[in-house]
Amino acid sequence: MSCKSIVALTFGHAGDAAAIAFAAALAVTHRGKAVVFPFAPDPSLDLVSYGMLLGTSLPEETASAILASQNALRDDLDALCRHLCNEADLVYGDGEGLPRLELFRPAGRPEIALAHSLSLADLVVVSQESLRACAAAREAFGQALLQQRAPVLVARGDPETLSGAVMIAWDGSAEAGRAVRHALPLIAMASSATAVQCPRGLDRQAANPSFDPLVAYLTSHAVGEAATETLEEGLEGPVLVKAASRLKAGLVIAGAYGHTRLREAILGGATRALLDDADGPSLLLAH
Repeated sequence: MSCKSIVALTFGHAGDAAAIAFAAALAVTHRGKAVVFPFAPDPSLDLVSYGMLLGTSLPEETASAILASQNALRDDLDALCRHLCNEADLVYGDGEGLPRLELFRPAGRPEIALAHSLSLADLVVVSQESLRACAAAREAFGQALLQQRAPVLVARGDPETLSGAVMIAWDGSAEAGRAVRHALPLIAMASSATAVQCPRGLDRQAANPSFDPLVAYLTSHAVGEAATETLEEGLEGPVLVKAASRLKAGLVIAGAYGHTRLREAILGGATRALLDDADGPSLLLAH
């Protein structure tokens, strides 16, 4: 797997800077292209649709105000991208050379434009700060992870933490396997890797939770050796959060929503616990 095509999701929120900074750092490290995708509804489309239902048209003054507001948001995002690219020593703007960062200008419905943009994305980046405070961020996160099946990096802290220790939450599931495959470039960046599992979270009928295939896979891809550890008994989510803190992980790699969304919502789950640990390490999730 490679990390050449990176999409950073932004929402006109304070958390945008973290998502862009992580995407820029990864583009530099892997000599790839980061695309900043502003995920925001176009109010003019909603107003036009509403006006059609009522048999009216959008007043020119309203259309002008909407356009001015959108232009101001794009100018602010453009300035932020330029600033962060200068800090990362990264080329900004359209072009052929790599590494670079570009600002995408979606047209129409954001969910449709996002689906098109993620078809060949190696990694999607969204900040923890945006996820906690922004409904649009949670919508885009769900679309990327569950509908598009794209690997999503939930960015926390500083991008330099990605070069520290990494923890792999391993249960042998298809979701965990996809997460590891997508995370190979990030595992190769890490100073050490530890694969862990919680006995209570294992489904031995649905998957083979043995560490052996995982260790062999990582070795064959020359990303370094991984230590293995079976964690203490207890609820899977809190146990994984505690282990990540003890291992001083800068990144946790995990399959997301291996159980049904309904079960996760009612009973909680590892995915929910990892996402709720807002001060924890960055997360690489795949479904």
